[in-house]
Amino acid sequence: MDFRSDTRGVGVAKLFFTLITSVGLGLSMGTSFLIVRGPFLGGPTLDPFPMMGALAAFIVGIVVLTWGTTRLFGVGSAV
Repeated sequence: MDFRSDTRGVGVAKLFFTLITSVGLGLSMGTSFLIVRGPFLGGPTLDPFPMMGALAAFIVGIVVLTWGTTRLFGVGSAV
């Protein structure tokens, strides 16, 4: 049985890629709050080194979110 054609339930692959998508979404939303809170929400801005770390984590979060979403919905796969 192919794990991509599991019609009896959600399937292990869809569950895994849902988890990956959720992690990417949480990472990107959390770090975007850290980046935006100073200039737009009246809070203190981060120092330059933590700001670059938050920006790097934001980019990683977007990549993980995009990868998980495309795998979850089967974009680009030949069915």
